[in-house]
Amino acid sequence: MSYIDQLEVEIIASGEDPAFAGAASDDVISDFENALGVKFPPSYILFLKKYGALSFAGDTYYGITKDGVDASAIPSVAFTTQSARADGDADGSMIVIKASGCGPIYSIDTSIIGDDGEPVVVETELSFKRTGVKNIMHSDFKEFFSHMIRQSIKELG
Repeated sequence: MSYIDQLEVEIIASGEDPAFAGAASDDVISDFENALGVKFPPSYILFLKKYGALSFAGDTYYGITKDGVDASAIPSVAFTTQSARADGDADGSMIVIKASGCGPIYSIDTSIIGDDGEPVVVETELSFKRTGVKNIMHSDFKEFFSHMIRQSIKELG
């Protein structure tokens, strides 16, 4: 059982009703990678193939929506990443995967490879455009997503 399938079991068991965009195909994933100029890591691709994008327990995880690469709203990873890059809130190696409104932004940083051979997940503050400071939070998307979902389930209980 993959990590994403295990998390789905836990999500269902929580009783909370998730909302998701629907599975993304390899071709669509490739289109998004080309649009952003990055290669998505395998653990994020599993998420995209399972959910596309996901809202669960008040949190939204950015990904691929039915509107495709040209989507103009959250939770499209293309829209959020391109917007953050244009605003100076992310650099060209970052894939924005979650934000907390007025707080930090979470991104897969393809310029930093973690211990498991995948890009790390970094947290950046609104000051990123001035400081360029990235705080490594998780060794890969799998660790990030697993932690966030399990934390949300714990808070529901």
